[in-house]
Amino acid sequence: MPISDEERAQRADDAQRIRHSTQLEGGRTSDAARAIQDKYVRGEIDAEELMRQTIALDSDQDGASP
Repeated sequence: MPISDEERAQRADDAQRIRHSTQLEGGRTSDAARAIQDKYVRGEIDAEELMRQTIALDSDQDGASP
């Protein structure tokens, strides 16, 4: 889905805020989560799909073996 430069900039700000929030909580956004966020910034997925993929990723990581 094509997005405007303004929308892309807003999405980039959103992704940066997500990453910063995670850092403030003492964590780091995983490479897999960053890849999902980058797809959102590029307009490849919408906000709903961003959330769906992120939740699915978190669920997968929670069930991962140490």
